[in-house]
Amino acid sequence: MSTKRSGFTLVELLVVIAIIGVLVALLLPAVQAAREAARRTQCVNNLKQIGLALHNYHDVHLVLPFGKGASYAGHPVYARWSAHALFLPFLEQATLQGTIDFNFPPETPGMEGVINFMPAYQTPTRVNSVPCRTRIAGFLCPSDISPAGNWPGQNNYVGNQGSWLCDRSDSPAGPNDVSPSETQPGMFYFLSKVRMADVLDGLSNTAMFSEKLRGNGTPKARTDLFVIPNQTSLDATYQTCTTLATATATPLTSKWGFSWVMGENCCTLYNHVSPPNTNSCAGFPFPGSMTNMSMQVAPSSYHPGGVNMCMGDASVRLCPNTVSLPVWRALGTRAGSEPVQLP
Repeated sequence: MSTKRSGFTLVELLVVIAIIGVLVALLLPAVQAAREAARRTQCVNNLKQIGLALHNYHDVHLVLPFGKGASYAGHPVYARWSAHALFLPFLEQATLQGTIDFNFPPETPGMEGVINFMPAYQTPTRVNSVPCRTRIAGFLCPSDISPAGNWPGQNNYVGNQGSWLCDRSDSPAGPNDVSPSETQPGMFYFLSKVRMADVLDGLSNTAMFSEKLRGNGTPKARTDLFVIPNQTSLDATYQTCTTLATATATPLTSKWGFSWVMGENCCTLYNHVSPPNTNSCAGFPFPGSMTNMSMQVAPSSYHPGGVNMCMGDASVRLCPNTVSLPVWRALGTRAGSEPVQLP
C-alpha cells in the first residue's frame, strides 16, 4: 500500500512567492507614503514651534532677533551668531543658551568646498565649543538625509532674508556698494531689528521661516551652493543661477546647513530670489565686503510638491514648487504692498 506525502510542489511555492512579491510591491508605496506623511507632520510641527518661539521672543524684546549678528574684531567676519542662537530659550533650550558666551563668536564647522570658503574656526579659549556642536532635534527635518561629517549641530530651518545681496541691511548703502538703492525687505538679515508692526503686508502674507536641505560634504546638485560670477541686480542673479549647468558648476560649499549657530546664508538664512527647489548660488569673487555679494538661496525639501513655510503669524503652509515668481517674491517682502495668493 502506497502513502502520499503532503507538502507544496516547487510550482506552488513559486506561485506563492510571486503573489507575496506582488502584494509587497503594492503595499510598499503606501507604507512609504504613510511614513513621509508622518515625517512631514513632524517638520510642520518643528516650524510651528519656531514660529511660536519667535512670537514669544518678540513679546519679550519687542523686536525679532537679527538674522546675522555683528562680526567680532580680530575674528573671521562669518563667525557671527544666528537668530537661532537668540530664540533658544523659547524652544525650551534656555539651559543650552546659558552655556553660550555672546562676548565671543561662535565656533564654525568649516564650509569650504572646492574653494577655501569660510574655513573652520575655533576661538582661542574654546569658550563656545560645546554649545556650537550641540544637536537640536527641532532644527532638523526628519525627511532630510543624515549628512556625513563630525559636526552634530546642523540645521534645516532658515529665516527669510528677503532679497539678493548677502550682507545688505536696511541702512543706507555705502558709496561703493553695488546697487546702492537696495535694502533687505525680509524679516531676518544683517543686524535686522524687525518688529511685527513693520510687516505692513500682513503677517499671514509674509514668509518668516522655511526649510532647506543640508549638504553631506560631497558635491550634489540638490544641496550645493554654486559659484556664479558676481551680479549687480536681482534679475541678473536669478537668470545666471537658474540657468546654471550644475553638472559642471563649481560648488562654493557642499555643506549647506552644517551649523545652526552661524548667521549666514550657508546655514540659517534663505531668500526669495527663486522659488523652492531651484538652484542656490553665490557670486564670487565679490567687490569689497559681503554687502556686495549676490546670492540666490532657495528653500528645498524632500516633501512631495514643495516646502513647508512658517508665515509671520506662525501658521505653517506648504508653498508649492509651482508658485509663480511674482508671488514668491511678494511672500519675501514685509512691506512691498504686492498681492499674494498661494495656489
